[in-house]
Amino acid sequence: MEVDQDDNIDPEVVDAISSLGNSQRLQILLALGEEEREHHERRHTKTFTELYDAVDIESSSQFSYHLNQLVGQFVSETPTGYRLTYSGTKIVRVIRSGVYETTSSFEDREVSGACLFCDGTTLLATLDIDQFRIRCTSCDAILITDFCPQSQTRDRTTSEIIESYCYRIWSIYIQLRGGICPECFGPVDTVVSQYEHGGNVHHIHNSSCRECQFLVSMPVEVPVAFHPAVLSLFWNHGISILDVPLWVFYEYITSEVIEMEIVSDEPFEAHSTVTMDDESLSLRMDDSVTVTLEPCDRD
Repeated sequence: MEVDQDDNIDPEVVDAISSLGNSQRLQILLALGEEEREHHERRHTKTFTELYDAVDIESSSQFSYHLNQLVGQFVSETPTGYRLTYSGTKIVRVIRSGVYETTSSFEDREVSGACLFCDGTTLLATLDIDQFRIRCTSCDAILITDFCPQSQTRDRTTSEIIESYCYRIWSIYIQLRGGICPECFGPVDTVVSQYEHGGNVHHIHNSSCRECQFLVSMPVEVPVAFHPAVLSLFWNHGISILDVPLWVFYEYITSEVIEMEIVSDEPFEAHSTVTMDDESLSLRMDDSVTVTLEPCDRD
């Protein structure tokens, strides 16, 4: 397979990653990170001597060598001392969060909700190696799949892990609404496509980061639910969407609280109706997944 020229790796990137392959240098990064934590100040610095005293390196010359390998990319040298750069801070957080550790496991747990493909209500939360999944036991459709880092499972019960995904998913979506990648904060492009399972088709919007290729897929009904008028409608009926897990939110789709009529696939256009008791809203979605409110008497 030929490698795309755009995928050629900058030698400086290789050098930067190589500089991390040393436990003493990681000690330096962690020591600077600990300084920030203790002082509750993100840009707090340590002098050369303070930093040397905080790590387990025998000679100052050896320490100076390792520190110099980090300065620039991961550590910034300032008139008052040394501090972590953004890249250095990210590395420290990766180490602390246990990304490189084996993900904990939990027993499969039945959860309430609905399947978009068969309308079934027997859902199962599972942890498959490093993947959290919500699966329909009736038609075997995978309704939710996401990475499950060690930090999300540590010191949480099974119920708390499952609940944490409710808020994690919505926090991801809120950033995507602003065209921001939740992983690297780069710009995001969104397109609508179709997902088929068992002969049933559902429209989803795929958001992909131009920088890191982070990809998130969600039903097209989600942007409708997050229109301010719809959020208000749900709130007035005692429902806070942000506190409803995505797999439970699917019940509003299968029960036709949120109805969507696909007008066109190319370019994409859809009309939606959201009904709670005797109140109803009409909305339109275009091919940029922008949702606008329409008069309720639209033909």
